[in-house]
Amino acid sequence: MTLIYFIIALGILIFVHELGHFLAARAFGVKVETFSIGFGPKLFKFNCCETEFTVSLIPLGGYVKMAGEDPDSPLKSPDEFYAKPPWQRIVIALAGPLMNLMLAVAFFTLSYSIGRYIPSYQIEEAKVGAVISKEVPLKPGDVILKVNGEKVKNWKELNQIIALNPKKELTLTVKRGSQLKEVKVKTGIDKENGIGTLKVIPAIKPKIGRVIKGSPAEKAGLKPNDIILKIDGKEIESWRQVVETIGKSSGKELKITVLRGSKKITLKVKPQFNSKLGRYTIGIVPKFTMTFIKYPISEALKKGIEDFKSQSSLFFKFLYKLITGQASIKSLGGPILIAEVAGKAAQAGISNFIYFMGFISLQLGYFNLLPLPVLDGGLILLFLIEIIRKRPLSSNFREKFQQVGLALLALLMVVVFYNDIMRLLK
Repeated sequence: MTLIYFIIALGILIFVHELGHFLAARAFGVKVETFSIGFGPKLFKFNCCETEFTVSLIPLGGYVKMAGEDPDSPLKSPDEFYAKPPWQRIVIALAGPLMNLMLAVAFFTLSYSIGRYIPSYQIEEAKVGAVISKEVPLKPGDVILKVNGEKVKNWKELNQIIALNPKKELTLTVKRGSQLKEVKVKTGIDKENGIGTLKVIPAIKPKIGRVIKGSPAEKAGLKPNDIILKIDGKEIESWRQVVETIGKSSGKELKITVLRGSKKITLKVKPQFNSKLGRYTIGIVPKFTMTFIKYPISEALKKGIEDFKSQSSLFFKFLYKLITGQASIKSLGGPILIAEVAGKAAQAGISNFIYFMGFISLQLGYFNLLPLPVLDGGLILLFLIEIIRKRPLSSNFREKFQQVGLALLALLMVVVFYNDIMRLLK
């Protein structure tokens, strides 16, 4: 099913992208010979309006083939691509990525209009529930308001900033009780995908989401959805208390009272020392409560535009950090990762799947606008240079430009496929 969801998502995004090129070309009177979804052998095709529409075997892209796309061939007809002035060629090249960006707004809006469940902590203030490293000078109950002077509304925004800043010192403005304090923290790095980490967890309820196989919790009989009420007779109200009480147990057996359905059950658990975390644990993971969000179409559009702006900002921040070496290439993902996430998003519901397609559409739109050879942005750059020079570029320059582009894209594909495969193996 994951492959099917991947093909559906990618097929829609490619179709809309190529449709942008197609409509712009036709608007300027350029003949479109082929409109293809996919590459390679053609699975089926039909002709309409002087264009061959086809679906091809390899669903990792698509293309619109226009008449007269070879700048070195003599012009034969006014409906050829290079018969048009450079500004019109720029609009045709720009239309594909712009369609993807507009589709992203539409998908975000549709997702909010349908309604979807998201983890409650993501839309709540960034309140610290537990600190799982002595090196982090935060305290349970701290509310993180700013990072390096940049306001954060919730945990989602905080996590995005941390992810973009691996192995960096950050200055946090926190509210501790009634006081505002500035606290400096050093982020870590996730070795698997290269993103930044900070060893704190949100303030969440003491409900078990997962019991690790072979752990003391599993052996004692604890189960997912159990709500922890007491530990050794002490009332428990938050997951922070669970972490602290077990962490300070020194390994002695604990009596844990849980609510399972409508029954109260008391179980005995002997914690084990976790050398990675530097404290005692029993092998349980919290369950995040979910909030259903749904808006009328006018509000959904506002939320969609807000998300478009925030995701766009995130894209360019990450790109800058990647270029300057502040972000790891391990965080890049390719088709395998997209397929995996597409499957998970679809399992979470149609609205989550639609939101995911909006996110990928935005990435696809901006990626194609990068001024690199072979991409739409590379073509736009060449046409802009042509306008400035007031004469066409030499075939020798264009050939070298394309060679550089192909080499860079090949390298990028090797990197993302390597990352995807390593993620699967781990």
